[in-house]
Amino acid sequence: MRTFYSLLLLLALSATLSASEYRGFLLTRDGIQLTGYFNLIQYSATGNYITFTNDFGDIYSIHPMLVRGFGFSKDGTSFRYISRFHNGQWYFLREEVYGRTLRLYRLPDNDNNWVDDSLLKLYTNPPPTFYIGYGEGKLLPVPRVGFKRTMRDFLATASPELARKIGKKGYRYRDLYAIIGQVNELTGRQRRRL
Repeated sequence: MRTFYSLLLLLALSATLSASEYRGFLLTRDGIQLTGYFNLIQYSATGNYITFTNDFGDIYSIHPMLVRGFGFSKDGTSFRYISRFHNGQWYFLREEVYGRTLRLYRLPDNDNNWVDDSLLKLYTNPPPTFYIGYGEGKLLPVPRVGFKRTMRDFLATASPELARKIGKKGYRYRDLYAIIGQVNELTGRQRRRL
């Protein structure tokens, strides 16, 4: 077992040393922000983890259970990831749309050069790409298969009009960003002013 952990650490360090570094921060569970360099997101049997180099040059492999999230900038664009637990696994999810009512998160994939998702392809039931955040830390997975049913059920009480449009032109899986934006806009207008 000790050999296994040594091999795992060696693989993590070798991947870290070959990865690019991006200046960023790490937000701990108790709200402390640590600065340093983000290196890589990798998948494991328990979800995913990151490698992070602090300002002193110490390299850490950090599981999502241990922190609230992290962020970094690349070419003037900011990237924010949060840690969330879903179906027995912890994930870092990229914040795509932030709204007062709904938030849209995306599972990291190899579209970005800071993600190694080779192990993700070995999952027998891969997790959905998108997740909707609502309420106090609640998370709704949005699978491609069953999208209409999932979204109609989710929106049925909050916005029946919008729920009926799901599946029609402009309200399909590929339009998820616009749907989340529309829900946030509708609920923003319904706020009462005193």
